[in-house]
Amino acid sequence: MRLGIQVGASLVRGGLMSLGEAIAVLYLSPFRGIEVNQAYLTAFGGVEEFGRRLSRFDIELAGVYWSAKFHLREEHDFIIREFRVIKDRLSKLNSRNIIIGPPSRFRLFEGNRERYVEAMAEVLNRIIEEAGDVRLGVHNHWGTIIQNEDEINLLMKLTDPRLQLYPDIGHLSVTGIDVYGFLGKWSGRIGYIHLKDDSEPLKPAGDWGEVAGRFKVPGKGRLDIARILNILKSNGFNGWVTVEYEDPGSDPLSDLRFFIKYYNENLRGFFED
Repeated sequence: MRLGIQVGASLVRGGLMSLGEAIAVLYLSPFRGIEVNQAYLTAFGGVEEFGRRLSRFDIELAGVYWSAKFHLREEHDFIIREFRVIKDRLSKLNSRNIIIGPPSRFRLFEGNRERYVEAMAEVLNRIIEEAGDVRLGVHNHWGTIIQNEDEINLLMKLTDPRLQLYPDIGHLSVTGIDVYGFLGKWSGRIGYIHLKDDSEPLKPAGDWGEVAGRFKVPGKGRLDIARILNILKSNGFNGWVTVEYEDPGSDPLSDLRFFIKYYNENLRGFFED
């Protein structure tokens, strides 16, 4: 397993620091890679300059987060063109993972869930045919059309087995999904992980305010992080474990220092040096 961090959600949020400063802060830390939103790939001008910044601080691009209106068929041709641009940029950065962020839930979704999930599956299947050595995985997220377990199950049933599942541990937990059983069930299609903690594990959240308040940096909540990593390891997982924390009541740099200490004391043995 390899350790990464989602820098936008964890460090750049709220204007705490720039992307360039966040990359520099991670130098000589346990993190070997970063995940960014696809828009950040041109943050320094061209993609090549982004790559040079990463190389300067011995950091890889673990993955790119990409969200779009996958559920709307009239958007599909545009989405395919956008995918081609992202794929080209990833090839220049020697990176392979695209994390698919689902569309937000909306009023009409509840009465037509199958219709919209099927439309999302259609365009993802088209993308897979063009993916080549790029790996794509669906990211579950509270407040989106891929939130609940039945929605995840339906999308994975309707998609090509080459489409992987890139679950977010915290978002599984706040939805009330048994994280530990879920990881075992889907081990054959899991290729990448978002790792965040939850202060009230496996309890369904009522609203976004509750969700945001429960998310913690790994080690500060009540999920069994070592158990999660053990399940992944025992099922042959050898991908990126990307830490993400979005606790509005905590200082991001303090959380970073906390996690590095927690990692060194409890998790180092799970990861490549």
